[in-house]
Amino acid sequence: MVRQLGEGGMGEVWEARDETLDRPVAVKVISLLAGGGSRGDEARARFLREARITARLEHAHIVTVHDLGESTTQSGTAPFLVMELVRGEGLDAKIRKGAVDLAEAAHWGAQICDALGDAHAHGILHRDIKPSNILVTPAGSVKVLDFGVARAADPYATADRLTQTGFIVGTPPYMAPEQARGYPEPRSDLYALGCLLFELVTGRLPFQAPDSVGYLTAHLSQQPPAPSSAAEGVPGAWDAPLLKLLRKDPAERYADAADAARALRRLAAASDPVPAATAPLPEPLPSPPSVGSASGKPAVARSWIAVAVWFLATLVAATVTAVNLDGVSDGRDVASGAGAVAVATGGLIAWFAVRARPHWQAHVALPLRCLPPMLLFGAYAVVVAVSIADDASLGGIDWSRWLRVGGISTLALAGLLAVTAALTPRARRRTRGIGYSLVGVNTLAVLGTFREVVSDHRFWFQYVWFVSPEWVPLAVGVSAIALYCTREITTRRASSASVRAQTVAHTPDRV
Repeated sequence: MVRQLGEGGMGEVWEARDETLDRPVAVKVISLLAGGGSRGDEARARFLREARITARLEHAHIVTVHDLGESTTQSGTAPFLVMELVRGEGLDAKIRKGAVDLAEAAHWGAQICDALGDAHAHGILHRDIKPSNILVTPAGSVKVLDFGVARAADPYATADRLTQTGFIVGTPPYMAPEQARGYPEPRSDLYALGCLLFELVTGRLPFQAPDSVGYLTAHLSQQPPAPSSAAEGVPGAWDAPLLKLLRKDPAERYADAADAARALRRLAAASDPVPAATAPLPEPLPSPPSVGSASGKPAVARSWIAVAVWFLATLVAATVTAVNLDGVSDGRDVASGAGAVAVATGGLIAWFAVRARPHWQAHVALPLRCLPPMLLFGAYAVVVAVSIADDASLGGIDWSRWLRVGGISTLALAGLLAVTAALTPRARRRTRGIGYSLVGVNTLAVLGTFREVVSDHRFWFQYVWFVSPEWVPLAVGVSAIALYCTREITTRRASSASVRAQTVAHTPDRV
């Protein structure tokens, strides 16, 4: 041993001298696995077995492993790796200096992809791509460190996945959503590369969090901002490649490392050699939860749902126009149908526009959450108000009848819609319980109103029935119940994703 080069969560790295071949080498001592007993012996044996597999990698951008074994240290018997000694500078140091230019960043990213592609072809995942595991030589070439070491050094891992102990393989600020759940795949390394490149060109990570739990929750449920919106001086050409690397669903990322390398080389060829941004813009508002992504549903499915909703609204508008509800052919039904189609079409266009611009989503999250309940109650209120106005024009209003029949049910409907708008993944159990109770009350009102509409027999509890069209309160009640149930399911799923992240995040970040 000549001198210590660094120390991290897994152990120490030393510069050493190979006395047999008279050459400098680097020695990584995995003190994390230094322990006694049968469990410690088993963990070290498995580490050496898996390290032999990763040592077979031979690539220009992968640090070569020369030897491995076990040695007695102050902490006990610990495994070690002997690797080629690379003279260079880590990307973490370059990020701190802020001296990286965009063309170099894209060039280094393509070289990292070359290394990942070779490893993936041999069935080996890195699982811990981050700036400190990437060295840049004086010649400008990249060397990737620690292929498979994070997985091999996991003292609790099994042959197929993580155990229930909650040990994280990887570093939370750079961890793909599926890896946080314990199911890494080759494109998980591409997601980590996307986080690394985002930090390299903007000077900040795609997500900001105070601890490991916050990072894992963000990876599972938030959308990253566009790089060009996160820091000054980053061209918009960087947005599409990095946001594609950072897709929640692995199927939406690049097909493989070679595909990503081609995209980054095109970016490097198009980029002028100018310094990357070193002064991030003010921190954007938190991105809204992306429940479909967190649960693994493709974005294509969400797009088809939006189109289906538009088609359903158009179909209903056409039906209402054809039925001619008021029986008067004065063009009002056609106008109302055309207006409904225009509103639905505008909403669909706005939905696709917001989806294509992640940094807009935080600004429209609250209005979009409140808009459907407001529209439903607005429809109910308009019908009731028109009926009250008609009664007034005929010589008076029987307020006792209005309040007796529709007062409690209207309050129950308004309360359900208010709770629906208030639901978030952080909603407390008491709020959800109130929502369930209001669903029960409104279900009773829906059944009573349905009986009135179908058989003209009044029920003791229902929405107002002396309105025109009489089916509007019934439709609003059914829609309110369906809207609450939908919000309840989606927010509960997002909350469960956050809890799962907290369950696996009680270990420190890996180095």
